[in-house]
Amino acid sequence: MTEKSGFLKTQLWSIILIAIVLVMGVEIFLLVQENQKLRKALDRPRGSFKILNPEEKVPSLIGINLDGEEFKIEYPSSKKTVLFWFSSACPSCEHNIKFWKEIYQKHSSEKLRFLGVTHSGEEKTEEFVKKFQLEFPVLIVSDFSLLDQYKVEVIPQTMLIDTNGVVQKVWPGPLLDNYKKEIELMLSSSSKQ
Repeated sequence: MTEKSGFLKTQLWSIILIAIVLVMGVEIFLLVQENQKLRKALDRPRGSFKILNPEEKVPSLIGINLDGEEFKIEYPSSKKTVLFWFSSACPSCEHNIKFWKEIYQKHSSEKLRFLGVTHSGEEKTEEFVKKFQLEFPVLIVSDFSLLDQYKVEVIPQTMLIDTNGVVQKVWPGPLLDNYKKEIELMLSSSSKQ
């Protein structure tokens, strides 16, 4: 190898190394910018979402149960209703499952009816029910206007509805400890009435 070809080879490697460093520098710059945008987005207050307020009346709830039969809840009713709105693709719903199962087992009675409600579709819902071994009935709604009528803008959501179809309380999102205590207290008093 001649001195000139050795010099050219060194120059070529220098150019390649400089190009790699420049590309990495641009990538790092773009990642820093994206990181700043994400931080600003997280710092912004979240948009408010609508939920049903206590004393609002809800319409009948119609859907399909896991046997493929139409299922309908109408008001007035002989039982108060606890609705668990969920999605089969929702990690927060999975977080709530254990508590939902516990309160169903503890409070299911002649005075309280429990129902899981989803719009996930039959196949995904069946998989979800089997995976988490849900014992409470599940209703699959395909009428998305029900989500609007029940103001289900956030999932999961837990609702307590009285015998006349009037909302007593709504707990949106993952169930925090204070929500769980409040739900327990309200269901304990409801099952005695």
